[in-house]
Amino acid sequence: METRIELALETTGTSGADGAHAGRDVALPPADPDPPPGSPVVVALSGRLSERAVRPLVQRLHALLVRHGGVVADVSAVELTHSGAVHAFAEAAARAGEWPDVRLALAGPDATLAALLVSSRVAERVLVHPDVATAVAHLDDRPELLRGCWHFEVDPRAPGDARGHVRRVCRRWGIDEDAREAAEIVVTELVTNAVEHASSASVVEVWRRDRSLRLMVRDFDLTVLPGAHLPDPTAPRGRGLAMVAAVAQSWGVEPHRDGKTVWAQMETV
Repeated sequence: METRIELALETTGTSGADGAHAGRDVALPPADPDPPPGSPVVVALSGRLSERAVRPLVQRLHALLVRHGGVVADVSAVELTHSGAVHAFAEAAARAGEWPDVRLALAGPDATLAALLVSSRVAERVLVHPDVATAVAHLDDRPELLRGCWHFEVDPRAPGDARGHVRRVCRRWGIDEDAREAAEIVVTELVTNAVEHASSASVVEVWRRDRSLRLMVRDFDLTVLPGAHLPDPTAPRGRGLAMVAAVAQSWGVEPHRDGKTVWAQMETV
């Protein structure tokens, strides 16, 4: 039988109109006996899921996911009082790591919560089941959307570190060799651009949905990127976007007020 931890959401918030406790952050009660690391647990949540409860809930789910790898959150006794609070579940999973090392499932949402999990697209990243028994039995199933995210400073080691992260998750996700190698080329070129040309920190995200692998590199430089072109064969640099265009099925640039995101999409088997 799985270990079950009871967690009242009222003990994870701060003071306010939603009735949470003032000025304190109550520690998550340990299981008895405390399950060893790596053993999945069921967390029975109860009470009001308010905006103020989001941050401490994320922290507690994150800690459990890091320790145990697999967590089923029983939300059958949760009263949702803020629609945006549903993102706490996806945020906790994202902070803890990537599937399959981190597995989070929700069990027993009422009709309102279930609909919000779908409309907010949280249900694409976190498994949702009608009851605890089903959630436990299917905890190892792959979510519809897999995601990895890493932050890098302006450092000459950043391109290699980013490439290593992408290689690791692609292997863990069963990405075929051609798509994995393409993703490694893309992330190396784009993070190199961020470090050497934009002198900017970067955020790398990689998503897998069905047979599509999407890689995004966000920087904080306002310089407009030139289009991909054939580089001078004698030039030591300048092949970045041409390489991206050569290995990706599609690619593009999304501007932001404080920078840009370059994305590339590959197909996988």
